[in-house]
Amino acid sequence: MSDLPTTLGKPFQPSLQKFCRVEPPLTKAELSELNGLLTSKKCLDTSKAKCKGRDGKPTGPFSASAANAKGDHTGSSMFGSWLRDNCIIAYGLFYTDPDGPGCEDAKACLNSIAKFLLTYESHKMELVINGLKDVKGPEKTWMDRPHIRFIGETGLEDTKWYNHKQNDALGYFMWARTQLAWHKKLPFSGEHLKLMGQLFDYLRAIESWEDLDGGHWEEHSAVHSSSLGPPLAAVKLFKKVAEREGFLPPCKSDTLDLLESKLEAALLSTVPNEIIFPNELYRDADSACVFLCYPLEVVDDYTGLKIMDQLKKVMGHIGMCRYRKDSYWCKDYKDKVGDDPTKHFTDEELKERDRLLKDGEEAQWCLFDPMVSAYHGKLYQKTKDPNHLKIQQLFLARSLAAITGDDCPYGGWHCAEAYYLEKDKWVPNDDTPLVWTQIDLKMALFEMQKSLEV
Repeated sequence: MSDLPTTLGKPFQPSLQKFCRVEPPLTKAELSELNGLLTSKKCLDTSKAKCKGRDGKPTGPFSASAANAKGDHTGSSMFGSWLRDNCIIAYGLFYTDPDGPGCEDAKACLNSIAKFLLTYESHKMELVINGLKDVKGPEKTWMDRPHIRFIGETGLEDTKWYNHKQNDALGYFMWARTQLAWHKKLPFSGEHLKLMGQLFDYLRAIESWEDLDGGHWEEHSAVHSSSLGPPLAAVKLFKKVAEREGFLPPCKSDTLDLLESKLEAALLSTVPNEIIFPNELYRDADSACVFLCYPLEVVDDYTGLKIMDQLKKVMGHIGMCRYRKDSYWCKDYKDKVGDDPTKHFTDEELKERDRLLKDGEEAQWCLFDPMVSAYHGKLYQKTKDPNHLKIQQLFLARSLAAITGDDCPYGGWHCAEAYYLEKDKWVPNDDTPLVWTQIDLKMALFEMQKSLEV
């Protein structure tokens, strides 16, 4: 295993042991058996996370965490609907089931987000686009930005204070929505085109290529690679759709070209690092960068492999840290932070929280290993290099090994958000199961199927 980027531990579910290996790769029969086992255990069932209205019918989006043995996260912030999570979930549902109910769920999800943005956020973007509102100021301006989290059950805006400086979340919506248009599953309507134009012009108005936003983790204000990639992927694909369909992009005539040029230059100057500005927040390895490689595919293979090499620094024995020195869900987090472990922090509060961390006690997250596996699957499918297949298998095995055991208080066979140290034991955190992890594992299994067919 010395030639491999990380280690593989024993699975929390013993019946997964036969699938948790590096070599030889799974056979088609084994992969079929594995998928059947996961299905029988409802491990990848996202239906429990569907938001429902008063009539009991799904409203389209998903809450961040699905129901578990302790309840449905009501009262926790994880009961909310994040644009970022929902758009990755929607894309994964479509990608792994393009002609079935997965695609229909993806369409419903993206339609609900579009309706929310058109109803509550479009006017905010127009104020910024026309120079009537400055949203690049102190924390009190963060609520004036387009909201990246809403109440999925009602489609209403959540009025509680939150850090909405999340350009990546807007970019993920634009990218996922354009993916379904590109694949002719959800052609652009006039209203949706109007929304896309507003989003592009808004990102131009705030100069998103140098905007100090919160990145994937909604924390330190900086220029994040993970916030540059999603809108860049969106603008590139949207230009292709506009050219194919022959419509005039509904934004300023040079907005798309300007965004593509500026975002690409900023991204190339930053990767494989996550942050280089401001210098005091410099961060090289951040697991958010894996999404630039897969599913966004917004960096070339050379850069993607540099990111993968960088990520070795954050790999643990169960999962991957978001980044080193990350204090979220550090050891005994709930005892140190209080009643709501999902509470949000200002930049100043983050400095206090970061003092809680001791080196090596960062939480190990479960949503990254599946993406590393899927990315190497893509590389194997392209190059036929057996080393990529070996690494694909390793990270799929790690993803499976992290599925919760029967002793988990939230129930067995769940895809956890993360494992953290409670006293001296690594346990799943409260946000279990995380739908984002579920859909990432679903995509990893899908790519393994494709690799075995090469």
